[in-house]
Formats: sequence, structure tokens, C-alpha cells
Amino acid sequence: MGLCAGFALFVYLGAGNIDDRTRAWVIDELGARFNGGVELQSLHVDLTPRMQVTGQGLSLRYHNRADLPPLIRIERFSFNLGVLGIVHVPRHIKGVYVENMVITIPPRRRDPNQAPPPPAERSGPLPRVVFDEIVCNDTELVLLPKKAGKDPLDWDIHDLVMKAVGAHRAFDFHGTLTNAKPKGEIATRGSFGPWDPEEPGDTAVSGEYNFTNADLGPFAGIGGTLSSAGKYNGQLNKLEVQGETDTPNFSLDPVGRPVPLHTEFSATVDGTDGDTYLHPVRATLLHSLIVANGSVVRSSSKQGHVISLNIYAPNARLQDILRLATKSQEPVMTGSVNLKTKMLLPPGREKVVHRLVLDGDFGVNDAEFASLEVREKLESLSRHALGQPKNVDAGSAVSDLLGHFHLEHDLAAFQQLHFSIAGAEVRLKGQYELPSETLDFQGDLRMQAKLSQTVTGKKSFFLKLADPFFKKDGAGSVVPIRITGTRDDPKFALALFGKKQK
Repeated sequence: MGLCAGFALFVYLGAGNIDDRTRAWVIDELGARFNGGVELQSLHVDLTPRMQVTGQGLSLRYHNRADLPPLIRIERFSFNLGVLGIVHVPRHIKGVYVENMVITIPPRRRDPNQAPPPPAERSGPLPRVVFDEIVCNDTELVLLPKKAGKDPLDWDIHDLVMKAVGAHRAFDFHGTLTNAKPKGEIATRGSFGPWDPEEPGDTAVSGEYNFTNADLGPFAGIGGTLSSAGKYNGQLNKLEVQGETDTPNFSLDPVGRPVPLHTEFSATVDGTDGDTYLHPVRATLLHSLIVANGSVVRSSSKQGHVISLNIYAPNARLQDILRLATKSQEPVMTGSVNLKTKMLLPPGREKVVHRLVLDGDFGVNDAEFASLEVREKLESLSRHALGQPKNVDAGSAVSDLLGHFHLEHDLAAFQQLHFSIAGAEVRLKGQYELPSETLDFQGDLRMQAKLSQTVTGKKSFFLKLADPFFKKDGAGSVVPIRITGTRDDPKFALALFGKKQK
């Protein structure tokens, strides 16, 4: 059988050196297929026992683009030729084995809004070869950036298998990609093509992926084990991706405790630079829904990406968010929170909490402090504000807590912070330092009662003289207040006549 096949190959390629004839045939077919220059260092044909073709140093270059590296560079390849594959049209090559292949995709040259030009006319017949299967060991996919000075995106692909690869048609593939950060393996399968020789980045691609047990530890300031699955569709330089992620132990180090985090997302990914545009992400943190949209874009000045998001949390549980941001087992406060904020996370080696910038507004309904001591202090303040300092049944907890905040460099600044208790309204501004959990706020306490009604005995008599000075804007009295101390042990003080009074 081997001799018959060798004779058929000899007849098909013609008399002469069979290595040279086969080499010329491979170069012609690939040049027509990819519309570019072909370089092949060496090729050898073994007629027996299975007519195996082996080649080394294969490069496919872009047409009229000497400034670019080769489209495809292959260190070594081999395939078998059979008698039927030679005789029948289209000619089938059952299996190709490729070692150490590098694929380089340049950025788009054509205006994305411009219709692609008609295909160029070819002087000869189109290639009629179909590769039934191509198995690639160690493939590197390099996507060149659109902007000068940026590093290309580089993907390592293992065990890439392509099925029924032919000219002007899509083919199926499956393989495993190594993701650099977070480190993990992405299993993917789908369809690729037909190939666009003028704009390779416009080549269509679709499929599904599965990414499991990725360690978030290498990202400074966050932790957890992430798994993700989803689908993608589009072209190499513009992929539409829909998927889900699960991180059962997501954490912000060093400020919080692990919490389960589930996300459902839709995104557009520019494969030439890795820029990702989210629209939107729906994240479930414990029992709270958080919606975000924005972008993850490569930094122009530093290595890494800039994350910019608009975040909205409608009726989230305050205790869920605080669990992520505090280490205590019991949340400092519970309630239903509505949150709108802009988030900016620039690249850097510092932990996430040190680089994170937030600017937004929040409102908390039915707020209740977990600390009994804090509740007692607020109820005492409420009784005094009602003018019933000795009535143990009077007083209430916080309501209508709202404000505007700006978080940067571990410091949360509040230009406006309002909350109410029965008989009083507190208006504050100040700051909260995350690492030390210390408070420093000052503002006004607007009470329903007159100042003299907040105390009893002789103090009440003497304070009646001061009542007119503290009565303003329709309130019984308005006095300066300051809150200091720590998150778990706040200190409330009234500044009457320039002195602090607890």
C-alpha cells in the first residue's frame, strides 16, 4: 500500500525531486490561503511506510506588511498524505501535527465603520485542500496593541485542536488557555472563521469557556477563589461576552472578612488591547444586589488596568456591605441601604483598599446599631432632645441616615452626613479612617426641646437664660456637637459656651 501511495504522490507532483515539489506545493497552497508571503526552511517526504511530510521553520507573512512579525510562525510540523487524499478534490489531509506555533494579530487598519472592500481577484484557481484535523502543541496567540508603547496581549494555548480547516470556511476548535492573572486554565471550544486575510482581527469567532479555581491572591488587597463560565461571539478584536462568576470566599484585605460573591455580566472585549466595557454587571454579595457598568482599560502610563465603574445598590443590606469592609464578627449597623457611587481603581502594587477611590451618596432606612452601648447613648441623646431626660421609656434609635462621601487613601470624608432620632436631627461633616476605625465629626444638633429642657434641677434654671441664644430656624435649640472615638466606642459631646459636655 505504501508503494502504491508513493507512486500516486509521485504522479501527482510530477517527476523530479519529491521534496522540492512538495515544498513548492505547500508554499503555493498556504500563500493562496492566507494571501501573503510564505517562508519554509526545510521539508522532507518519507514515502514509506505512511508517506509522512515533515517541515521546519514555516512563516506566513502579511501581504505588503514588512513592518509586522509573521502572521504565523511554526517551529515544526508534520502530516500524512494518503492516496485518496491526493486523488480526490477537495484534497483531504487527515491529520497535521504542529509544534511551537506563534500567531500574531495586528490592530485594525480599516475604519470599523467602513464596509470591507470586495475580495481581490485571484489569477489562479482557489486552493482546494481541507485539513481534517490540526493538533497544535504549545501555541502562543499575540494581539498587537493599537497604541504605540503598550505591550501586546499574550495568550498561551495548550492542546489546541482544529477540525475541518479549509479555505473560506469556518472550522471548529477546542483547547486550553493559560490565564496569567489570576492564574488558571481556561477550557474553551467554538467556531473560528472564515479567515479575513486583509484584517485578521475581523475574523469571526464564537464559542464557550470554563474557568475554574482561579486564585485571586496575586491581586494585592483582594482574595478568594474564582470560577467563571460563559459564551462569546463576535470577532477577534471585538468580542461580546456573557457569563457568570462565583467566588465563595471573596475578601478585601486587610479590612474585611470573606463573603460569597456571585456575578452575572455582559461585556464587550477588545482583543487587541484587552480593554473591557461592562454593560452591566449584576453582583450578589451575600443577599444584596449590586449593579455596575463601566470599563476596565489598560493604563497609558503604568502596567495594569484602570477600573472605572458606576455602581448602584438598590435596597442592599447594610450588614452585607459592612461585612466586606470590617473584620468584626457582628456588623456595626444593620438596615436597608441605597447606594450610588463612582468607583476608580488605578493600577499599582499597593493593596486594593489603598488605591480605591469612591465618590457617591447613600441613604439607610431602619438603621440600628449592633452595640448596646451605642444604642443607649443615642437613646439618651434622644430623651434629652425631647426634653424628657428622666423618662426611661422615651428615646429611639437612628432613622433617615444619609450623606455624601469620598473615599481615597484609606480616608472616608463626609461633606454631608445627616441622621435623625426622636426629638433631634444631627448634621455633621468629618472623616472616618479605615485602618484605625477612628471617627472625627463635628456639626450641629437640632433639638425639639429648649436647651433648659434637656436637663433638670439647678442646671435647667440657669440654662433658661441661654435658651434665646440657642433657639434658631424654628428649632427648640441648636447646639454644636462633636463625635470622636472609634467605630465601636463613639464619643458624643456638646460644645456649650466653648466647652465640651458629654
